Amino acid sequence: MKDFLKKIVNIIVEDPKKVEISSEENNGAIIYTIFVPEEEVGKIIGKEGKVVTAIRCLARLKSLKNQEKVLVKVEGKTF
Repeated sequence: MKDFLKKIVNIIVEDPKKVEISSEENNGAIIYTIFVPEEEVGKIIGKEGKVVTAIRCLARLKSLKNQEKVLVKVEGKTF
């Protein structure tokens, strides 16, 4: 799933080398946090949150194969 999310985000950001994705398990759900440069957070969220909603939807669809509950967060980071 990390590779899947990274491929999507790398298309959107200017410098794919500055994208990091971490995962943690919490109450039976896997939480993926996408770290991008602070100036690029707006691109990942998109107008009215449409881009991040689409990313979350794709992640949920992919997780159906493994019957996992997946959550996706986006955070800005100084690199």
